[in-house]
Amino acid sequence: MFKTNFLKTFRLLSIGSVLFIIASCSKNEGTNEQVPAISYGEFVAVGNGKARTYISKNRDGSVKQVGFTFTEDALDGLPAQNAEFSLPMPADNQSLIKHISFDYSVLGHGPEHVYDVPHFDIHYYMITERERNEITLEDPKIDILPPAASIPKNYIPGPNQAKMGKHWFDTTSHEYHGKDFTSTFIYGSYNGKFIFMEPMIAIDYLKQKLNVDLPVAKLGTISETGLYPQTYSILWEKERREYTIALTNLVLRQ
Repeated sequence: MFKTNFLKTFRLLSIGSVLFIIASCSKNEGTNEQVPAISYGEFVAVGNGKARTYISKNRDGSVKQVGFTFTEDALDGLPAQNAEFSLPMPADNQSLIKHISFDYSVLGHGPEHVYDVPHFDIHYYMITERERNEITLEDPKIDILPPAASIPKNYIPGPNQAKMGKHWFDTTSHEYHGKDFTSTFIYGSYNGKFIFMEPMIAIDYLKQKLNVDLPVAKLGTISETGLYPQTYSILWEKERREYTIALTNLVLRQ
């Protein structure tokens, strides 16, 4: 999991430094070539800091990665109870992700001795916030499972949660095999299809200020054409004192 200094530097150049690029496409001087661009969502207050979404684009305008950044002081001044921070997407969003919910779990949650440490549940929703808020525990659609052919290998269904759906856990993840929880990747479903992707990250792990790229288990068949991640990245940018969590290495699936 730990990378060499060279690989860390390479990732920061290829992912982190793109955050300095202006938020619209522009031309290189003397050429007709478009430079990569990045679009931002509005800032949202988190703890003593702030967070905002971003979408970076390739030269042809296609989406390169989807993620969000938050300042180091966002980890300070967090509430004494669980909290949800809804992060709006950039105005020109054309990705599968409709909004991001950056959720703080102050004491963690079950299963006991697995996820019961302070952490962030980071939901990348492929439905609108209005649609998400209509999901209730009494809704029978919450128990309609996706087709078996679409379920990622080694994933099993877990608990239902209002305004979210049914969670799916990776049984090969290290926290199920005698190791402390650091990060994992969860899926969520509702009404027979997967509706969110969720990096879940322990706060103590974030505070190590690592730069890592971690694999995303591939969905089988998909219900919506679009760009899906092969990895997710957890990055620390020392100069800006800023974290980035992003869905990366996107590939088109139909």
